[in-house]
Amino acid sequence: MANFLRRLLGKNGPANTSSRDAAGDTVQHGRASSPKQQPTTNKQPSDSAGSEAAPTFVCREPVLGRDKRISGYQFSLPEVIELRLQNDYEFLPRIYDDAVLRNLTTLDDNALLGPRLTFVRLSPDSLDNPRLHDLPRENTVLMLAPVHRTFDAGRIQQQLDALRQAGVMYGWVLRQTQVAQFPALSGLAAGADFVQVDVADFDAMEVKLLLKSLAAMRPAELPKPGLIAGGLNAVDEFHSCVHAGFDFFPGQFLNRRENWLPPKSNLNRVHIIKLPNLLRSDAEVPIIAQDLKLDPVLAFKLLRYINSPLMGLLSPVVSLDKALILLGREKIYRWLSLLLFIFKAPGFEERILTEQALSRAHFLEHLADQGDIPSQADPLFILGLFSVLDQLMGQSMAELLLQAKLPEAVHDALLGKSGPYRNALQLAIAAEGQSPQELEQQATLCGLEAQQVSQCALRSLAWAHQVSTLENS
Repeated sequence: MANFLRRLLGKNGPANTSSRDAAGDTVQHGRASSPKQQPTTNKQPSDSAGSEAAPTFVCREPVLGRDKRISGYQFSLPEVIELRLQNDYEFLPRIYDDAVLRNLTTLDDNALLGPRLTFVRLSPDSLDNPRLHDLPRENTVLMLAPVHRTFDAGRIQQQLDALRQAGVMYGWVLRQTQVAQFPALSGLAAGADFVQVDVADFDAMEVKLLLKSLAAMRPAELPKPGLIAGGLNAVDEFHSCVHAGFDFFPGQFLNRRENWLPPKSNLNRVHIIKLPNLLRSDAEVPIIAQDLKLDPVLAFKLLRYINSPLMGLLSPVVSLDKALILLGREKIYRWLSLLLFIFKAPGFEERILTEQALSRAHFLEHLADQGDIPSQADPLFILGLFSVLDQLMGQSMAELLLQAKLPEAVHDALLGKSGPYRNALQLAIAAEGQSPQELEQQATLCGLEAQQVSQCALRSLAWAHQVSTLENS
């Protein structure tokens, strides 16, 4: 059992139930350092394996709103681990939950995802974990799902009331087997801020009756809860749940690309993808400016960008030549690359694709020169950004790369050739998936540690949202 835990879990134990861990994890520039050993007084003595370990990676899943925009992300253990915990030792959910919370509370930022919602999946056994109070109050939601038969509804409600008084939002995940197994679960869910119904477990009439029952039990002074339709596997199911009155929609359907068509844009993407060739070939600024003038929309966006408050110029720039000189070649190259992800009336597919590309780019850029990741940040940024270009343009990657003059290492990595850049890209892709084993394997290959990867992935999501909101506004 101990060896199994050491392989499956990380190094730090759960937070002490009476005080926050003093040491935590440390990450140095370059290869990550090993987590500091915690003082003996802070170790968890009550659980036989509790002080040994904590899970390494946390899975994330986008959550769509009724407006077909990404409303937030759900962070949880992989489903296979959640299911196994229902039949395993009762102390294990607390250990796993502590690792989820540790990943989300050791960031330097005051918020996880800015204005978007952060849904954190936990067991009710972890409602006394002190790390809960380190989560940002605004836009963070604890999503609870019972794991073991031990289910003290009275105690749980008292803990939830105390958390609500402290400004913490919470919700319940309802599956058919658990609703039947825990009679008090529906009553607890009726008073929650959010309710997630895994619709794959119920037929349409059962969903309707369940929601009606919850509404009848809900205290009159509470506003309507946010309704989450979980377990969606197809776009048709999403549309049905929108019609049924649900508000939020996680599910595998968000990452599928059936019947994908290149999205529409008010920009000529073929033109954009060829412009960087001029930059890479050291063409003179007037030549590049003249090429930009051929696309009035592109020229307008360049001047809007250079004159934005972000640039902090004292006087406006009206000349394309001057704008190009002020920005410099590398910034122009990056700006042009970002324009590939501007859409006309984007749907959820385009928004998810954009966020995926931007978060990969930021993720790789900020891991530059750490572990065995290559040291040059700009090529890594372009590598992440262009990694979904084939889906965006509706062409094969090989065809697209004939049009774009990219650094050789980036070009080879996008075509699947092994090497440090390909390893880095595979790590970025694994960070979006649901397999902690694959992510751990890729992190080890890149010489990185779990905490380092998880924190960088979270920051990249927040940054991607800010950029995509600005560019598609």
